[in-house]
Amino acid sequence: MKTMSAETLQALVTRACQRMGARPGDAARVATSLVRANLCGYDSHGVYRLAQYHEWWKKGLLDPTARPVVAAETTSAAKVDGRNAFGQVVASFATQVAIQKARTSGMAVVTVMACNHVGRLAEYAEAIQQAGLIGLVTVNDSGAGQCVVPWGGRDPRLATNPIAMGIPGETDGGILFDFSTSAAAQGRVRQLLLRGEPAPPGWLLDADGKHTTDPACLFSDPPGALLPAGGHRGFALSLAVEVFSGILSGAGLARTDPGPEEMNGMFILALDVTWFMPREQFRAQVDQLTAYVKTSRPAPGAGPVHIPGENSRAEEARRRKEGITLNEQNWAKVAGVLRDLGLPDDLPSE
Repeated sequence: MKTMSAETLQALVTRACQRMGARPGDAARVATSLVRANLCGYDSHGVYRLAQYHEWWKKGLLDPTARPVVAAETTSAAKVDGRNAFGQVVASFATQVAIQKARTSGMAVVTVMACNHVGRLAEYAEAIQQAGLIGLVTVNDSGAGQCVVPWGGRDPRLATNPIAMGIPGETDGGILFDFSTSAAAQGRVRQLLLRGEPAPPGWLLDADGKHTTDPACLFSDPPGALLPAGGHRGFALSLAVEVFSGILSGAGLARTDPGPEEMNGMFILALDVTWFMPREQFRAQVDQLTAYVKTSRPAPGAGPVHIPGENSRAEEARRRKEGITLNEQNWAKVAGVLRDLGLPDDLPSE
């Protein structure tokens, strides 16, 4: 196990991205995103992903020097070409385009193609939320990453296709959620495998279409599959994500000959509440809503009620104080990248 401060991990990942050719600001953007995912408890989208990015870079599938551009736009819509740059750089750029257009037009829609893995999706919904707007963000794998079965099927046809939303409040942090339309994110299953832990029932099917709790089945040959979240409901939402993020963006949709799995298609919606009501009134009513919901008495063996986003904020505060702990497998992946790039990997535990 390796425990380090967020600042130490930030410096390590930043230097690694710079060695791959990224500009200092872009390298810091990627590092901030990965470390923040670890801080918020999303270890499946944290610094261990550096190994994937390093592999894609060596294969020529990721261009750390590239900069995203607006390929086409109107006053309230834009299409962003990520040019195969770091996904976090592209997604952050597209999010700022959406924020600026929403402030002018009241609402904005931005699609993204040629974008590598964007990381923790809530990050971009949160950026819109912190700008005082409502944000909705969806991502597909450009038609690849097919590890989720359609409801009633046994052959995987869809990716995990997450959805994130941020709604600003006045004093209580508002509402922020990020969830896969599958029973779990693929990275979360991989983390269970690395830790030698079983998956909860209802997450996985093996290659024969039988229910299993063995996370290894998802990465075997032939592979198993994830189930959709909430049965037919998650399946329906996943199809919507394919339309928004894959078809509208031009990034690619689920089919027999999809593009490379590392590419994300992205859809961003930003809505300025002041076009409908005063911002202070809206935020106060969001706080009123969340405060009322939390008055529900805890169910036996559960509770108390938490508003989406609360647990992540609490976990971030704890890990900033106590440090981020990487298990041996995750640290080995990060250390391997550092060694390959000629950077030291012998930092002591803190």
